Amino acid sequence: MINPSKSKLKVIKILDPLLCVRCDNAYIADVVMRDGAKKKMFYCSRLDCDNWVSQSTAQEGHEELDEAA
Repeated sequence: MINPSKSKLKVIKILDPLLCVRCDNAYIADVVMRDGAKKKMFYCSRLDCDNWVSQSTAQEGHEELDEAA
């Protein structure tokens, strides 16, 4: 598995977080933000998931993203 800190991670909008909780490809990560605040986020290893919208897809559709992963 690639080290997530060395790969390109994206902030995405999750459509239904309950599906991620039950998914075998989703992991909960403890993330330290730039301002030092700690936040729990999902890390999804499934690139073909239908439960999230990437930033580039949302920009084409002119949707506003929440900061979630």
